[in-house]
Amino acid sequence: MLRGETLDIVGSDPYWKFRAHNLPQTSLSSYIPVDGVEVKFLDGCNRACTFCVNEDYIGKPLNQIDASLFLRSLLDWITDPSEIEKPVALYGTGGEPMIVLDLVEQIVKPVAERGIVTRLVTNGTLLDDGRVGRLVAMGLSGIKVTYTTAQSGRLSALVKGSHREDPERLLAGIRRAKAAGLWVFVRIGLGRVNYDEVTQIYRLMCDLGVDVVQIKPWISSGLAAVKSDDLCLTPSELVAVLASVADELGPVALQGSRPELTVSCFPPARQLGFTVKDCANIAKIYCEPSGQALICNFAEEYLGTWHPDRGGLLACVRERRNLYAGIVDSHGVASCPSRLNWSHPTPVVKGVPAAWKRRDEAVGGD
Repeated sequence: MLRGETLDIVGSDPYWKFRAHNLPQTSLSSYIPVDGVEVKFLDGCNRACTFCVNEDYIGKPLNQIDASLFLRSLLDWITDPSEIEKPVALYGTGGEPMIVLDLVEQIVKPVAERGIVTRLVTNGTLLDDGRVGRLVAMGLSGIKVTYTTAQSGRLSALVKGSHREDPERLLAGIRRAKAAGLWVFVRIGLGRVNYDEVTQIYRLMCDLGVDVVQIKPWISSGLAAVKSDDLCLTPSELVAVLASVADELGPVALQGSRPELTVSCFPPARQLGFTVKDCANIAKIYCEPSGQALICNFAEEYLGTWHPDRGGLLACVRERRNLYAGIVDSHGVASCPSRLNWSHPTPVVKGVPAAWKRRDEAVGGD
């Protein structure tokens, strides 16, 4: 979906990018244009989650992104008349971006002022009145909050540095965000230690009025790879758990006033009737504070550097088109560790549209 084709949708529904019916991507053997950028603001965090796929934790050097350079690179891409693909969404992540709101604002505010959808991923522990007010003031569209367990004992075992009151603190933060008018997307990390809580958490989020609940099975990546045997369910176990969730929540989730219910990084879940986001970041470019740009933070494919003096995001978009046919098939990015859960991987069958490739060559792309 290209920038010019989304203006009417964005104008009528500022949260269109978060809607469940826009998540399925079931023809990944065909080229999917970039429509967003995911930027990692920093490596540091105020918690240390055993299931973190990015290996971020308390005490890790912050390694903050250079906001002015990144914004310059992003605007170079947005304003370039020769580039056919344009971003319509910007996702901020970390580390924990709520601990560097000055930095977040430097990027989010000017992007939001251009009408681009913006969202932060957060562990939710810092969503107090003051910070939520700042998010609204900078024009943020929404937040994605990780909510793993309602039991403080389980949370303490999963998250180093957590406090007994964290489960309630997270709920209070979600309430504040909703009351402030933000779109709220809650992600439930799913594994061996909490699979019995999924339906309870969904019903809890119904009471809070959140907009989307996403079940994301933990995968063997980052810190989670160290304890994958303790954390991660096997494919057959996942199918059984998701089937049980579908049986119990199906009638509830179909009610129009309930949060949309989706599954990420587990395509066979679509066989159970879930809306499935087949490949979490396939429509984005993932940008690290170090300057690296990747196809996805779980995968290995390197697109170059977003640094504006070394090609920038413009060069990264063109490199993505160049590499796409070799890294993506109908199950998404080939190197993703989540593919351990996919029972029928297929070979790559299609690449970038020939007309797009010729256009790259005409403007000096690779």
